[in-house]
Order: sequence, then structure tokens, then C-alpha cells
Amino acid sequence: MQHDHPSEPAEILKKHLHLFTASPLPGPVLDLACGSGRNGLYLAGQGLEVYFQDRNRAGLQKIEDIARKKKLWVHIKEVDLEAAPETVLPRNFFGAVLVFRYLHRPLLPAIKNTLLPGGIIAYETFTYGQARLGRPTNPDFLLQDQELYSWFQDWEILHYFEGKTQNPQEYLASLMARKPSSDLT
Repeated sequence: MQHDHPSEPAEILKKHLHLFTASPLPGPVLDLACGSGRNGLYLAGQGLEVYFQDRNRAGLQKIEDIARKKKLWVHIKEVDLEAAPETVLPRNFFGAVLVFRYLHRPLLPAIKNTLLPGGIIAYETFTYGQARLGRPTNPDFLLQDQELYSWFQDWEILHYFEGKTQNPQEYLASLMARKPSSDLT
């Protein structure tokens, strides 16, 4: 489920940019269900290699046009992430994965497995409280209490927030975590 969002990169990404740039990531970045590409384009603008995956061809074309104009290092792939989640993401390939405003629980094992050991996950999406404020309202697209944290509890949690934000008002869970270096799954 995609949700309309601004063109600025997510605050959590700006606040934790050093995790992506202070030392080399073990591989490229994946902006999964990238929508407008705001987060991946932000990291590509920092000199990182970024892969964009989404099913929206028009959105991907806009990302490609922006990247070409700015001479950014990007790869574009149109894909339906919900069609065959176990086959869309290569194992142990990405140094970071960005997932914002998207939730498809069956894809989670593939997301975890596509990260290289020592890689970073940046995940932010809506919690069940969001239904009180408006879209999305479908429980399939809303996290339960501590659900996001529990998915990555055996990883190094670098940042975690769950609650209501004020500007704009949204109920979100946000996580930055590092995959254990010993995890060779």
C-alpha cells in the first residue's frame, strides 16, 4: 500500500544519513516500493548506488529522468513486489534497504535476506492508529503494536519510534537497524 507523501526525504533518513555515508555500505541501496523515489534519490544525491523498485511505470520514469539530469548512479526496475516475493529480491546483495509507507508482510523474509551482513534497514510505515486519522484503514497495511520492532529484534536496533507524529499528524513506526555481521542467511 502506497500513501501520498511529500517530495522531501523522510526525516529519519536525513537524521541518520551518517549510517549510509560515514563508512562504505557493504553493497548498493534498494528503495523498495519507491513511489516518487524521494528517499532513494536523496541517497543517490550523496553518491550512493541506488536501485529503485516499484510497479508504477510512470513514477519510475520520473525517477529515471531526474537521475539522468543529475547524473546519479541508479537502476530502475518495474516489478510487482506482491506477485512473487520470494523471487524478486536477490539474496545477500544490498547494503541497505529503504521501505517507506509500504507494508506487505509476506515480503518481509525476502527483505531481510536481500541485505548483506552489516547492512542497514530503514523501515517506516503506518500503525493501526492511522485508521483513526484517515487512510490507510485496511489492517493489512497497518502495523500492530511493536510489530516492526519484533521483526528486527535480533538485529542491532539503531533507532526506533512508534507513535503519533505532529506535522503531519500520522501514526507511524520507524526503525533503523543493522543486520548482524554473523548473519549469513
